[in-house]
Amino acid sequence: MTPAYRQALSNQVAAIKQGLADPIARVGAAPVRVKVIPKAAAKSHRPEHLFTDTTCPIIGAGGPGELFIKATPHGLDQLQALILHNTSARMVKELSCVEIIEPITPSFRRKGLKAHDVLKRSPRAEHGFAGRVRLFNFGEDPVQLRLVREFEQRCRELKVPFDRTGYADASFVYGVRFTNEEQVEALSSLVSVRSVAGMPLVRTLRPSNLRPQPLPPLTTRDQIEGDVPVVVVVDSGISEHAQALNSWVVGRVSHVAPTYRNPSHGTFVAGLICHGAELNPQLAGIDASPCAVFDLQLIPNDDPQVGDTDAVREQEFLISLEDALQAHANEYKVWNLSLGTDAVCRMDEFSEFAEELDNLQEKYRVSFVISAGNYITAPLLDFPRSAGQIDAGRITAPADSVLGIAVGSVSHMDYQHKGPKAHEPSSFSRHGAGPNHIIKPDLVHYGGTCATDGSHAAGVRSISASGSAEDLGTSFAAPLVSRTLAQIYHQITPTPSPVLARALLTHHARDPRTGLRVPDGEEDFFGFGLPAPVPYCLECSPYSSTLVFEDILRPGFYLDWDDFPYPPSLKRNGRYFGQIAMTVAFAPSRGARWGSEYCETHIDAHFGVYHEVVKRDTGEIKRKFKGLVPPEHKNPGKLFESFQIQHLRKWAPVRTYFGDLGDKGERGDRWRLKVQLLTRHHIDDLSAFNGQPFALIVTITDPTRRVAVYDEMARTLSTRFQAQNLAVRAAARLRRST
Repeated sequence: MTPAYRQALSNQVAAIKQGLADPIARVGAAPVRVKVIPKAAAKSHRPEHLFTDTTCPIIGAGGPGELFIKATPHGLDQLQALILHNTSARMVKELSCVEIIEPITPSFRRKGLKAHDVLKRSPRAEHGFAGRVRLFNFGEDPVQLRLVREFEQRCRELKVPFDRTGYADASFVYGVRFTNEEQVEALSSLVSVRSVAGMPLVRTLRPSNLRPQPLPPLTTRDQIEGDVPVVVVVDSGISEHAQALNSWVVGRVSHVAPTYRNPSHGTFVAGLICHGAELNPQLAGIDASPCAVFDLQLIPNDDPQVGDTDAVREQEFLISLEDALQAHANEYKVWNLSLGTDAVCRMDEFSEFAEELDNLQEKYRVSFVISAGNYITAPLLDFPRSAGQIDAGRITAPADSVLGIAVGSVSHMDYQHKGPKAHEPSSFSRHGAGPNHIIKPDLVHYGGTCATDGSHAAGVRSISASGSAEDLGTSFAAPLVSRTLAQIYHQITPTPSPVLARALLTHHARDPRTGLRVPDGEEDFFGFGLPAPVPYCLECSPYSSTLVFEDILRPGFYLDWDDFPYPPSLKRNGRYFGQIAMTVAFAPSRGARWGSEYCETHIDAHFGVYHEVVKRDTGEIKRKFKGLVPPEHKNPGKLFESFQIQHLRKWAPVRTYFGDLGDKGERGDRWRLKVQLLTRHHIDDLSAFNGQPFALIVTITDPTRRVAVYDEMARTLSTRFQAQNLAVRAAARLRRST
């Protein structure tokens, strides 16, 4: 922190005062970009005494270490004075964290693209090109209204139509119509604008229809006694001519004009939901319980060989989707989205599409199951992925939805050369990590496979126009997860929360290669694994016991179960034995203006034993807690925030833990289970924050399969605590023919 360093920062502030004088005079403030060193990314190291309400407060964030501050003439003067003259230890530390303070440029708002390239990447619309603009969000500051007014007035002057329908009010995202590069350039120069881009198109795969065959006899709805779950198929539609599906379709809604309908993709997806196990008896792990579908047709035909083509833009898709949610979300909880865009997800921010899907899932208390996306550029992806494939093969929007369940594909067969082995990621299946290093895809299932040169394709089988056919893509792995999730929602009564349903789906997922847990370092390709079908994910064996907790954590409090009732038979000679698996799931509070820091709450769990420790110098006996169930996908050797985000998956919406006490066991006095809440962006100070709901699942297992763990835990809980079994419906049954 030399005088020269202080002067350099002061000069940057002076340049901002001069360069932004006119826009600040118009609206009262302007956003400014601050870059801090990586070690200062954590909340505890953030320069919050440098950037305050008396100088230039922090109003948002971008990528890791990237902050946006509110610049005003008075605030910039105060900031410059602090930089030059404040010598307190705290201020020296915070100033040393700052790399640069700079204005936001039009190129930054366009993600480095030229105005011509933005227009080129914008799909054609009526009288122009469809674009998307996001404004900065200053929160409840009065300047926000002035920023919005300036943007909308400038659009009118430029004759750029704008519309916020389909996006949440708090997102400040607009759909716009450009007609020339000058309009793109002009909006990119407004201080109110955070990003300018083309409006994404929402697409499905074109079916391949490999190896067509006649349909075998399939179960019809009238052969099943009792209620069955329903998955909403948000797709290109389900053919009314598919006789094997008609009895399973409980309703139809179409937002596609008859001229542009091509239901082949949606029919294939629906066939996997209704008849996946019957049509693919060779594939293990497909849930075989009966499941119906609701047909929500939103995607028009894009294959000119079939007929007239059209496209649905992100904004139109969101409007139609919410219309359907308003009508049907109370009845149907699982919505299958085997679709995507061409937008590869960035590591430093979540897509606007994903953010809106998160808003809809939270608002309507439903779960979206989303395909991870397909890599289609030859050569396809190897496994393990090469260094050059990591960025190119990343998931596409909206698979980065935090509340959504993204699904990748694994191969069901071996390739000796130029292709995956059985149960490895399919060569077309996109991988994670998601933004901010959250685990994506969340799960995997069988979606077909092929060699890396695209040859020797072998798909999963479903219903086609000619009977049945094979096809491949993450689009066809997703519905196999959707049907399992629908069974969880259906079989537990009363209907579980989306958080609990997701926790149950994740808790029993396993590596399809081994049946064990996904190893550290491979979660970006397998997620948490292949989900167990119902009823296995809802049952305990005699040698294991599963406890399910649902509660709400509020700021300043934590939940603690001291003297946890560990099974007595798993304690021998003063040592504990067994394996413990935990899953924590929650729907984090979210703030789109915080970029990569989109998730604002985090639940952490600790499970372990107390030890008595004798201090050598005094002989004093103290109790010390030792965690025995660490988080998976970990490396606790570093404490920096960036490391915790990447390796410990901090701020992720689902987290798994696993501890194996081994053959020698672990010493301890008694067990303790603790759950705590972490927050950022001062969300815990907001009156609107009512706490963080969460679900925690704990399974204790005897790996030797000798101890009756279930009976022991049941007796202990019934005598010492208030607990109840998850209530499960009677399963629907196949009606016997007479």
